[in-house]
Amino acid sequence: MSGDRYDELMARRAALEGEVQRRFRAHRENALQDVPLLSQGRPTTAAARTRGIHLAADGSLHATLEFTDIHGVTSTVTMHATPGGEVEEIAAIEPEVAASGPHQAGDESEERLGIVTDLAREHLPEEAAQAFLALLRPALRLEHAGESDPVIAQLGGLPTLPVNSWPVWVGHGPLSHVLSFDCEPVSQLLPELGLPATGRLAFFYFDGTYDNYASTVFAGDPSSSPGFRVLHLHPEESSPAAITNAATPPPPGLRPFNPIALTAVRTVTWPSRETPTAEAVWTRAGLNGPRGGVSAAPVEALYAALWELPGGGYDTHQIGGHACPQQGPVELEVEQLRRGIAGEPFVWADPDVQSTASEWQLLLQVATDDEVDPDLMWGDVGQLYYLVRDIQRPQDALFTWQCG
Repeated sequence: MSGDRYDELMARRAALEGEVQRRFRAHRENALQDVPLLSQGRPTTAAARTRGIHLAADGSLHATLEFTDIHGVTSTVTMHATPGGEVEEIAAIEPEVAASGPHQAGDESEERLGIVTDLAREHLPEEAAQAFLALLRPALRLEHAGESDPVIAQLGGLPTLPVNSWPVWVGHGPLSHVLSFDCEPVSQLLPELGLPATGRLAFFYFDGTYDNYASTVFAGDPSSSPGFRVLHLHPEESSPAAITNAATPPPPGLRPFNPIALTAVRTVTWPSRETPTAEAVWTRAGLNGPRGGVSAAPVEALYAALWELPGGGYDTHQIGGHACPQQGPVELEVEQLRRGIAGEPFVWADPDVQSTASEWQLLLQVATDDEVDPDLMWGDVGQLYYLVRDIQRPQDALFTWQCG
């Protein structure tokens, strides 16, 4: 592609991007007007999303926007960028049917990488921008599946477990099934993560509903660690008599979450600005803030811009990549839990703690998703995080959760 054509394409992309963001802001403002006390209560079902900007075979750029109002009614708009840079609304474009394998998924990673690269170079000195970009990781963002979408994971519902294997926190009660996925399609869609290629992962958490919230799982309390579990199931290795495709009934007294089928979009993620690896970049570049937890203005500006990207906030289900914390770095919290279980000392500012915390890799992040089931709410619109040090042993994952 010639320089002129490339510049023209980037200009069209920027114009389309600007219109998408304008419509997202207008949708949020309208929702706030409809629900004036939103900030004092739980969020409404109002939402706006897009799967990114797509380049068609004829060279046109388009983006399909999906809006959900406060009543849960969904509408779709498709925007088109003309060669002259004008953005117009057109009839919805039917998705092309892919002719490849069975585990198709959306892929916004190339587009997202370009946007994040531009933002890093806009806000950071060149050397710091390059160091920051070297920390980016691919991930799978999980979204509610439509009729024609491949199902990659199941949120809530009932898992399929061997006999008498439903996890229980002794003295407190059974754990709730949070999410399950088969390893094979995930390892194909996200080979960089390095998951085992066989088996199924089932994630559990004691969310408190069973004992009316008398018990809490907390990374600072190692005695609560039986309140989470990751099972790596191997139905392909089971004897024929032990294999079943039937959902496992929940233990008495436990109400399962409503099931939600999830599809995947391959994307690019960045580290939280307070993670040890990111902090090392800011230190080398002289971009530390005036006190702990506050970064220099260029870093703050970068993360404010990243926050505005679709899927860039902390309301995202995600496999792999970097976690998006609601408070401090989740890597430090699970390292605190690991040391608590092992009886080792933990000091937040200890360089050895900071170094070891950097070895943790996000396996799964699960956001609040109370549109379908109000109980899929972790605290006050929080998120669950499962992290591992050895990705080949997902059953050894440790856990933390945060809410805003």
